[in-house]
Amino acid sequence: MKIIKFIKMQSLGNDFVIIDQLKNSHKFSKNQIKKICDRNYGIGCDQLLIIRKSSKLDISFEYKIYNKDGSESGQCGNGAKCIAKYFFDKYKTRKKEIKIETKTRKMVLRKCSNKNIEVDMGIPNINYNKIDTKISKFIYKGKKYLFSSVSIGNPHAVFLLKSIKGIDLEDFANKFNKKNFFKNGVNISLVENIRKNNWRARIYERGSGETMACGSASCAISACLPTLVKDLYINNYVHMQGGKAQVKWSGKTNEPIYLIGSAEYVYSGQYKI
Repeated sequence: MKIIKFIKMQSLGNDFVIIDQLKNSHKFSKNQIKKICDRNYGIGCDQLLIIRKSSKLDISFEYKIYNKDGSESGQCGNGAKCIAKYFFDKYKTRKKEIKIETKTRKMVLRKCSNKNIEVDMGIPNINYNKIDTKISKFIYKGKKYLFSSVSIGNPHAVFLLKSIKGIDLEDFANKFNKKNFFKNGVNISLVENIRKNNWRARIYERGSGETMACGSASCAISACLPTLVKDLYINNYVHMQGGKAQVKWSGKTNEPIYLIGSAEYVYSGQYKI
């Protein structure tokens, strides 16, 4: 039996358990991760985030992201905002930005003057899966749905609809992923336009299910818009159940996309594993 200290944080209702292993290391089993994330038998969260020492001089720490099913994710924007706030507050660094590394990419986290965090999510990979620059189709319950796709460190399929209401997103996502458009499954966003550069979305995250918000999905939506609507907005606002995310992108395929927003503490505690 071991006691682990943790911090519970959230951004736009997307909630995380954060475990700081910069000084002490523990390798969690898949079952331990699943139990920590379980809202009935564990602490409960959308994802478990672990920060660990990096051997690379230009990296402040490794950022490990685990889904409810115990699988590891390559990216989480809202989690990065929480990790950044925790690190800046805990370690009182004078730096205005830090560089971290996930399973799939390096990220830059910046402290903004208005207490927001700006996350450099990297360059959207529009060549991901060799279908990203095209609009593809998926038949669900006899109806054709068009989508575009992109990787923001993890894969996303984005569907632009007239209305996102009335769709069983869990069933939609499960049937879509069974079609094997993507080898290891994909995150799914159903999107509708509210007004100029404002979009309402429902998000399904592989390994976690439907969530109140998703930062990388917000970036994926912005990256796919030029393909889906033949237009480009430098600033996009994605409205989700948990709140509104701001995304900035020049539209240039060799430049990074940015997620901007706040993060909050929920509580801290100890957990026996």
